Amino acid sequence: MHRKVWIGISMAVLVLAVVVGLVYWPRPQADGVKIGVALPLTGDAAVYGKALKNGIELALEEHLQSGGFPVTLVYEDDQYAPKMAVSAIQKLIQVDKVPAIIGGAGSTTAEPVIPICDKNKVVLISPCATAPSLSGASPYFFRLWPSDNYDGTVMADTAYGKLGIRKVAILYVNAPYGLGITRVFTERFESLGGKVSIAEAYAQGATDFRAQLTKIKDDGAEWVFVPGYVKELTNVLKQAVELGLKVKFLGVNSMYDPKLLEVAGKAADGAVFSVPTYDAASDDPIIKKFVIAYKAKYGSDPDAFAATGYDAMRVIIESIRSGGGNSSADILKGMHSIRNFGLLAIQCG
Repeated sequence: MHRKVWIGISMAVLVLAVVVGLVYWPRPQADGVKIGVALPLTGDAAVYGKALKNGIELALEEHLQSGGFPVTLVYEDDQYAPKMAVSAIQKLIQVDKVPAIIGGAGSTTAEPVIPICDKNKVVLISPCATAPSLSGASPYFFRLWPSDNYDGTVMADTAYGKLGIRKVAILYVNAPYGLGITRVFTERFESLGGKVSIAEAYAQGATDFRAQLTKIKDDGAEWVFVPGYVKELTNVLKQAVELGLKVKFLGVNSMYDPKLLEVAGKAADGAVFSVPTYDAASDDPIIKKFVIAYKAKYGSDPDAFAATGYDAMRVIIESIRSGGGNSSADILKGMHSIRNFGLLAIQCG
């Protein structure tokens, strides 16, 4: 039997202010309020993009069925590649003239497009970007997932305090996400008295990790912290077994995917990783309503990525409503007025 252990993370929340009385609904354009969406719909990160898109589509469907103002979504596939992300965002802004974009799904694609949105004064809400360096990058940038300052600290505390680990190796993706969380984890773990004995990087999209894993094997660490993406991690786990590494793995929210167990098999036994506090089995009435609706539409339980896509669309809709219009300035005003809202959470910047 495969085992996986996850640690919940509490999140800072940007939430919705409930207003009693008349609500001003902005007059949309003839073809509806046009919102851009730039996600990895193909490529290695498509598993995340599909879940995000499902959540976005469900939220929009619920909004329209309830008689909400028209909304048109314009999709672009960024393949989770920085150059593709830049092209996608530029097209959405310059050609489609969108006032807001759900995009920069993760840190790798958010980092290069934030300056573009800032320059053009277009609101950008990222479902999953986590790099600490993005905090305060632009007043037009928002994210729903917690910064790696949370995730890296939680895993360092768990490793040292709950698991009793004193020495750990790190194998991380050489991208803003991997670099940021490796720095946070290392600083916290060593401040507690632990030691990071070796840290090895690999290129995003890599398939062969034997050279790095051999160095880790020679190092003798019993635990390996592996901040990376699920397709790469499945190969890391399988190749570790092939090389005879007797180690256990520490991970973060990117391990939260059933495909990891399906592909990695027994190599994933004993892995410990963190995920947001969203729980599809929760008794919270808002989450239960979401899960029931999602299962009815897609035939499966929604994961945290579907939930954050759902939140992103609902936040955009609410920001248009509370901001009193569908311009970038209106949406930005609305974003800053939202309180206590969402299945997950939102952070400004």
